Amino acid sequence: MNELIGLFIEDEPANVDIYTRLFATEGLKLENIPQLPQKVEDYYNIVLEKEVDFLIIDFHLDKQVTYKGIDVLKEIRKHDSTIYAVLLTNYELNNFAPFSDYDYELRKNEIVDRYKDVAEKIKRACSLRRDNMLYSAVEKEHNYTTETLKLLQEINEKLDDRKQ
Repeated sequence: MNELIGLFIEDEPANVDIYTRLFATEGLKLENIPQLPQKVEDYYNIVLEKEVDFLIIDFHLDKQVTYKGIDVLKEIRKHDSTIYAVLLTNYELNNFAPFSDYDYELRKNEIVDRYKDVAEKIKRACSLRRDNMLYSAVEKEHNYTTETLKLLQEINEKLDDRKQ
């Protein structure tokens, strides 16, 4: 598998530096956005532009913006339900219900102790996502080829009928 690239959505530069170095030891590259967008609607375009494989999102982004990390995740989920996302928080999220099977919530104070486990989950989820995307593409191509063959057979039969 090629190097996995994640988008780290965080408003604290010290955390960006620490987590970037931690995850690099596990072969994961974290991209960040030094100045967060003012609108959550801009995030999906950033995900596409940076071609990221996974997300790590801080719940509290109030040093730069008025929305929360959960709002970013909700917006991205409108467009992509399969990108793996880790939501970081310092608080217990009693009502956190994942938007997809690829959402994972982690307390910030646990990440230093559990980053290897989190990195393995990210790698596994990204591998499954790529396999599913590849399978879907192959299945789509197979269906297209099957339909094309049927159409060609029908045309051939009609041509044969004309010859007789």
